[in-house]
Amino acid sequence: MPYKLAFMTVGILREPVGHEQVQGFVDRVPSVYQSADESHGFHARSIRDLGTYLHSWGEVKLPACYPQPMPNERIAATLSLWADLESVAAFSYHGPHGEALTKRRNWFDKSELPVYVAWWVEADHAIDWTEGCDRMARLHRDGPTAHAFNFTNPLDYEAKPFQLNREAVKAKAARNSRA
Repeated sequence: MPYKLAFMTVGILREPVGHEQVQGFVDRVPSVYQSADESHGFHARSIRDLGTYLHSWGEVKLPACYPQPMPNERIAATLSLWADLESVAAFSYHGPHGEALTKRRNWFDKSELPVYVAWWVEADHAIDWTEGCDRMARLHRDGPTAHAFNFTNPLDYEAKPFQLNREAVKAKAARNSRA
């Protein structure tokens, strides 16, 4: 396929990294990253150094719709590339990440802001945090469009409405669990 799915997540931790209230989240980060790396349909991700908070795909920024400024120790953000929506869904809602999602209210501030955004890019396009922030801000401002969408209103790479294949998600989740 000449396209990849770019995916960005943002969460604001209730307390800074190092505080006992968010330690359960911090403890899960390595296994969740490993699970992503081994997931069917995963291509690449920005790798975060938990000591310096620097990412391999540039400096982490928050979308304009988020409260500014925010200390790096409270920002949990990911930026990744995937083959398709089913692969992201299989990773996100199953396995170590799915388990962590069930506890997110313990670790993250509740917000009406988008916590993730998806968009299609050409296979050789290098995404960065600035692009992801722009996409998430546009999702917040305009709702789902070809520029930025979510699982509720997914689009294919031609910007046509897309129905997530739930059986494919289950099959990929099962394959991921055996990895």
